[in-house]
Amino acid sequence: MSETLLRQAIRDRRVIEFRYHDEHRSVEPYRLGVDGGRLRLVGWQSRKGWRSFHVDEMEELEATERTFLQPREGYVRGDSAMDRILAEV
Repeated sequence: MSETLLRQAIRDRRVIEFRYHDEHRSVEPYRLGVDGGRLRLVGWQSRKGWRSFHVDEMEELEATERTFLQPREGYVRGDSAMDRILAEV
């Protein structure tokens, strides 16, 4: 279910919110892929910049109504160290 929600949020450019290591996160999702056998999301987190998250450690994941239009500075499509990209802005 998380993978489907994240793929759709990336496609629709919707900001997502979730808890990660007991901290609330608000993130623009840019890339979902497999890295070392685990699902990983790369996104832009408010006030913290580019971050990477293991999907299996996300809790209370939801897509918001907020959207983003332009990719953030520093984002390069296809530039990834992931083993396989599943969805990307």
